[in-house]
Formats: sequence, C-alpha cells, structure tokens
Amino acid sequence: MLFSESNVNISAALAKAWATIQTPKHNAKVNVRTKNGGSYTFEYTDLNGILDAVRPIFVQNHLSIIQNSYTTVEGNLTMACVETIFLHESGEYVKSYPLKFPAANSMQDFGGQITYMKRYSLSAMLGLATEKDDDANGASGNDYQYMNQASQKQPNNSIQPQQQKNQPNQTGLRTQEQFNEIAKLLSEVATAYGSDPNTVYNGAMQRCKIPDKNSDLLTMKEADSLIQYLRAIKMQVPQ
Repeated sequence: MLFSESNVNISAALAKAWATIQTPKHNAKVNVRTKNGGSYTFEYTDLNGILDAVRPIFVQNHLSIIQNSYTTVEGNLTMACVETIFLHESGEYVKSYPLKFPAANSMQDFGGQITYMKRYSLSAMLGLATEKDDDANGASGNDYQYMNQASQKQPNNSIQPQQQKNQPNQTGLRTQEQFNEIAKLLSEVATAYGSDPNTVYNGAMQRCKIPDKNSDLLTMKEADSLIQYLRAIKMQVPQ
C-alpha cells in the first residue's frame, strides 16, 4: 500500500474505524451445478454489501472510499486495472497497488470484471473476509459434507497443493497432470504481471466462463480451457 507523505490523521482515523468494522454478512448466493451432476451453493458479500457495511463507519471517521478503474497496455496486452484509495478529510490518503488482469473483450464482460476486481481490492484493503471459508478443512486435507455432497471440498476460489487427492478419472474431474500444469502457469503468469496466483485463477475462471469452484471440482474440459487461456496469456508477456 502507498501512503501520502503525511499520514498521521489518516492512520488514527483508520485505527478507529478498524475497531468498529465487523465482517459483513453474506448477501449473495450462487447456485452451481457441475457438469458431472453435482451441485453446490457459493455464498459471498457483493460490492454493495461491503460498502453498506463500512460507509457509516468511514463517514464517522471522516474517511471516504475511491475506486479508480482504467486500462493500460503492457506489450500487446490490454490490462484492466483497479486501485482502491482511502481518503481522509485532511487530504491524507492510503492507496492500494493496482490490481491487474487481462481485460475482457466485450463491454458486458469487462463491466463484470471491473466489479469483481473492485470487490477483491476493497475487501483486501479492509482486511475483510467476504467469502465463506471451510474452517481450514480444505487446507488440512479433510473431507467434509457441503450441501448434502459427501467427501467434496467447498469451493474457496483458491488452488492449493495440500488439497490434491487422486481423483478417479471416470468422474470427469481434472487430472493431476492438468492440476500441475495449471499451478505452473498460474505461478508464471502471476509473476509476469506482478499479481498473485489466486487472483489470476479467479480472473481466468471468469474469463473462461467457469462457475466459481475449487480446483478439485474442475472437470477435465474446464481444466483444458484454463490451460489454453493461461498459455495464451503467457505468450503475450513482453520478453
């Protein structure tokens, strides 16, 4: 994060605001049916829900939120960028580094992409969890039941090596080889664009029009789509 040269006032205001802000309740739900016949419900807090939760507290502490979205060209690639700024009435500010991802081609997809990036940028700046987690069951490799689906991991929009089990190919789920290739490409693309693998994964899922899900729930076809997309993005990295 980048602070203004003088930051005494905004630091005090943010400390007071942080003492009051509570994690907002989830106000949006996505019902997803996977191609192998399964289904799950993914809950999260949308951008309006985050703003509604923090706006009164920020106003009380003389703070405002500004989110700037723009595009930039890097090599031959048009990048969508979002910056989040907390501005104090004194003129002091704190600003995030730009969140970047290859821009969608259509205006409708681009608009959705910007909203998605604003939500992630703002929640990261606020330090708020806006998506349902699994109480560390996924990270520790445990199986658990979610929406009446036994032995299925809850989607958490991340791709974690600890979660990798041998998936039976007859289910149509992605193979270990596909996972290894996706993980490798995510790391390479994230490094090239100064991002992180989870952000790249989320953006790639949206660009490939794949519903939010954990990598364990990707079908082989969806995994192939991600691999092809990530390879295309990697080829456009300026040398």
